[in-house]
Amino acid sequence: MMALNIRVALTTVLACGVLLSCDPEEDKEAYTVLADRIPGGTLLSMASMGDEAVFVGGQLDGGKGVIVRYDGETICYEEDVTDRALWWIHSAREGEFYAVGEAGTIIHSVDGQRTDESVATSSTLFGVFDAGDRVIAVGGDVFGTKEGEVWIRENGTWILLQGGLPGVAFKAWNNWVVGDGIAYHIEGGATPTLVERHPPNDTKLTTVVGRSDDEIYAVGGVATPTLLKWEGGAWQDVPVNLACANMGLNGVWTEPGENVWIAGFFGSMGQLKEDGSWDCATSPPTFETFHVVAKHGDEILFAGGNFLDQGGNYGTIGRFGTSDTILTATACE
Repeated sequence: MMALNIRVALTTVLACGVLLSCDPEEDKEAYTVLADRIPGGTLLSMASMGDEAVFVGGQLDGGKGVIVRYDGETICYEEDVTDRALWWIHSAREGEFYAVGEAGTIIHSVDGQRTDESVATSSTLFGVFDAGDRVIAVGGDVFGTKEGEVWIRENGTWILLQGGLPGVAFKAWNNWVVGDGIAYHIEGGATPTLVERHPPNDTKLTTVVGRSDDEIYAVGGVATPTLLKWEGGAWQDVPVNLACANMGLNGVWTEPGENVWIAGFFGSMGQLKEDGSWDCATSPPTFETFHVVAKHGDEILFAGGNFLDQGGNYGTIGRFGTSDTILTATACE
C-alpha cells in the first residue's frame, strides 16, 4: 500500500513537471488593490504611456493637483504640480500629454517639460482628448450656472468653441462630448460645430469611449448605473449587472478587440464580455470610489480614492490581472 502511494505521489510530481504547474490559482486573473492611501489627493484619470502609467488628481476641496506614476514595479507621487486639482489626462503619443482641471487649468507636457496653457474660465475642465491636429477640452460650472463649455486647441491656440451648453460637459473622446443630460458630435473641419446626440431621458453621462466612431459607449447615472451604446445612429441601453455596480458609473474603457470595462462608486469594478455576459468584482477589494478605468500593459487599472470625503483626499489604484502584490507609493525623485 505504501509503495502504491509513493508511485501515485511520484506520478503527480512528474505530471506537474510536464505541465509546468498544478496550482489552479497560478496566473489566475483577479480584481485586487495595487496601491492605497497614495498622498496628494484622489486620482481621477490615467494615461498609459509606453512603460509608464500616469495618473492625475488632487485635493477636491480647492487644493492642489497631483501626478502619480506607475512603471509596473514601483509607484511614486508628485504633489503640488498645479494650484488646483487635475481631473483628466490624455496622451496621444509617448512622452506627451495634456491634463486639465479646476478653474480652467491646462498643462501640456512634452518629454518632461510642462507648459501652462490654462484658459480664461472659472469653470472646471473635466475632460480632454488629443486628436492630433486638434485637442478638445470640456467642462462647466457644476455648482453655479450648471452650463457646459467646449474648448479646442488648433495651431497652438486655445479658443472657446461653444459655451452656455444646457448641461456641464464631462468628457470627450475623439469627436464625441458627453455630460449632464447632453451629448454632441463635433463635425466640420475648419469651422467645427456641435451636432446634438443627446441621451434619452436627459441621462447624466460622465465618460465616453469608443471601439470606433460608430460604436460608442458612455456611462453615468446617479442612483442606478447607466451604460449606453451608440450604434446605428441611436443610443441603446445596455443593462448592467448589479453585482458589478449598483450606483452611478464614473469610468468606462474599451478599444478594438477589448471588453467594455466599467468603474464606479464603492469599489465597483467589472467587464462586459463579447458574449454579453458580465464579470464582476462581486467582493470588491476596496470600497473606495473609482473614477477611471483603462488598460496598461497586461493589466486593467482602476483609479480613484476617498472621492466623497471633504479634505484629506488620497488615491487608490485597483487592478485586474495576475499579480496581487500591493505597492507602497513613495515621493518621485
